[in-house]
Amino acid sequence: MLLNELIQEEKKNNRKLYSSGPYWKNKNSRAILEIKKKGIDDFRGLSAGIGSSYSDNLILDIRNEYNLKGRIVGKLFSLPFLKKIFDTQLRVTKNHIESFLNTQSIVFKNDKKVIDLLNKYKFENTTEFGCIQKFNFMSREYSTHYMVMADRIENLSNFFNFKSIKSFFEIGGGFGANIHFLVTNFPNIKKILYLDTVPNIYIGTEYLRKHFKNKVKDYISLKNLDKIEFSNNDDLEILCIPPWEIEKVNVDIDHFHNAASFVEMPKEVINNYCKYIKKFNTKEISLISYENFNLKTTFDPESLNDFFDQRLKISWIDGLIKHYNKKSIYLTSV
Repeated sequence: MLLNELIQEEKKNNRKLYSSGPYWKNKNSRAILEIKKKGIDDFRGLSAGIGSSYSDNLILDIRNEYNLKGRIVGKLFSLPFLKKIFDTQLRVTKNHIESFLNTQSIVFKNDKKVIDLLNKYKFENTTEFGCIQKFNFMSREYSTHYMVMADRIENLSNFFNFKSIKSFFEIGGGFGANIHFLVTNFPNIKKILYLDTVPNIYIGTEYLRKHFKNKVKDYISLKNLDKIEFSNNDDLEILCIPPWEIEKVNVDIDHFHNAASFVEMPKEVINNYCKYIKKFNTKEISLISYENFNLKTTFDPESLNDFFDQRLKISWIDGLIKHYNKKSIYLTSV
């Protein structure tokens, strides 16, 4: 019901500002097909292309990454002779993936920085929804993706005091892992505004609902309000909204965060979001993006500073596991 409501309501709003831009349009159309076909129980696994590009799933069957036209062509591989060849290739690819996952697990559980993060932070239920990128440490399973989230927060802690933040706003929050990690480790963060495009916001909403139950307010419970506001109390509250609902939001924000997706948006979309970031009296700003960007589909992450009047400090920082995770750019308010 929630997904269908989001899909239908998106058509009624300013699609130029509030729907996926060129970078995400085809990815999101494909994800909707996958969700309707397979559900979301394994979106972090191998069986579906739901979370490709924003989740920690891996691609086994390339046919899951195609939209409708590609899937029709992919039907050719159902022909007996071609199916035999393709199934053989899938088995070979799966063996390579299993080898990669085994090696990755060994690297993570023996890395000093990872062990330091495990000793410093809490990691609870990080492998839900079919997570395959994980490792075992002291008889417990941990998601490698959550280690990357923790490392980002550890790096950002050099610029911000997360223990003093009460309200948090994230645009493009992946599937919700960052917010899950923050709330688990910083109980002072009580009021959260989480925004993403359709269908990513559906995945994020359901992921966070799995962990925080009725503390999550979805689009259906918010869409008929004249104003979207935080409750005047100290209870945890996570408001999950699609982009067009930002026009109704009336909140003050201590910390705004975006990781990677700003450079994947049209610039007029970023300008619109920045207007609201300012309107929300946002005190702190953190942006993260990746190196080796492709100017055909994204833009230089250092130019994100242009949207914030060159007020952000720029730092290039090594990934969690050097030579394995690439460097990331951090832009932080000072």
